[in-house]
Amino acid sequence: MQPIFRSATPGSKIATLFILLFTGLIVSLLIMGLMNMVFGMDDASNATSIYTGSVLQSLFAIALPAYLTVALTTDSSTRYLKLGWDEKMGWKVIFAVLLFVFSYPFVSFLTQWNSGMQLPEWMSSLEEVMRSMEDAAMETTKLLLSGRTPAMLILNLIVVAGLAAFSEELFFRGALQQFLCERFRNGHVAVWLSALLFSLVHFQFYGFLPRMMLGVLLGYLFLYTRNLWVAVIFHFVNNATVILLYFFWSDKEWFSRMEELPVTIPFLVVATVSVLLTLLLFWIYLKRDRQSVDGAETINLY
Repeated sequence: MQPIFRSATPGSKIATLFILLFTGLIVSLLIMGLMNMVFGMDDASNATSIYTGSVLQSLFAIALPAYLTVALTTDSSTRYLKLGWDEKMGWKVIFAVLLFVFSYPFVSFLTQWNSGMQLPEWMSSLEEVMRSMEDAAMETTKLLLSGRTPAMLILNLIVVAGLAAFSEELFFRGALQQFLCERFRNGHVAVWLSALLFSLVHFQFYGFLPRMMLGVLLGYLFLYTRNLWVAVIFHFVNNATVILLYFFWSDKEWFSRMEELPVTIPFLVVATVSVLLTLLLFWIYLKRDRQSVDGAETINLY
């Protein structure tokens, strides 16, 4: 597709991205309503209805707006979105998996801390609304993960882990983060702003901090590896881990205890070590990447 708006400003790109997002939401709701009338899937607690709605929103409200905005404003969507596969992908994928492992304790700590937050008494009504929204989201998640057959496991890995990871990375890192980087001329600002929006659009206050930190990790992963597939793989591993844990061990006592870990000093120590290891891993990656670039430049000189 040839770019129609070659001279589009970063601000207009961001505006277009969100206009298409809201348009996609309306389209997906209209399609869902039509399917409900035809197939009778109007029960909100129906797993088929939830899967269908999730796929429609991932495609029409997240993935397609990102691709169209980039396609309308750049010469090469694939190159701009950094969807290539280079010779360093093996090392980059290892980096992504290690980053997930090292950062997991800290993100878990944020999850427990955030979920236990209490608002002031004068905000009790708002807290009640947010708690009810959180409970509803949790019930939906448990419904999707409650299937005990291999077919349901594969479906969850494809839809909940794979499709969600790809569409959200396409939107928040491939498109939004790069538009923000063009706007502010600062990769760090772009990473944190896109992570903030990534967490906000999920409308889950009691999961806001860990989701924002996940967005920060994904943002820096994309910024430093310059490849969207690496961020997609990290995101997929994160989602798939929850699915696999729930499928194989949700009925175990240790799993229930893990979900209700109290915020203690030992937990804080583990989380701190997790942060330090995560920062060390980024430092090692950047040092290795810089050396490889310098080596390539030296070879090119001769």
